[in-house]
Amino acid sequence: MAQKMMMMAVLVILGTMMATFTVAQETCAQSLVPCAPYLNNATAQPQDDCCNPIKQAVETQLTCLCNLFNDPTLLSSFNVTVSEALRIARECGVTTDLSACNG
Repeated sequence: MAQKMMMMAVLVILGTMMATFTVAQETCAQSLVPCAPYLNNATAQPQDDCCNPIKQAVETQLTCLCNLFNDPTLLSSFNVTVSEALRIARECGVTTDLSACNG
């Protein structure tokens, strides 16, 4: 009985952690929505409504961004490739590359 209670407690804790992680990722991804018009238009220069959230995410939510870049299904669910996302970041003057995600 005690083992079942302990297992239930562990599952509840893991479930809470996963829900928190998912919400954090959604928040990170949602902040980048203003960049959508620039994804399929390589000639349009991203404006502040796109660039400022990218810069802020790099400064304050780098782990979230790394999770987006490192999970191919997340970006593809938004019909975005890593190279497209990095192109927009570069055009916004963000020089952090994916090597920052390895540490």
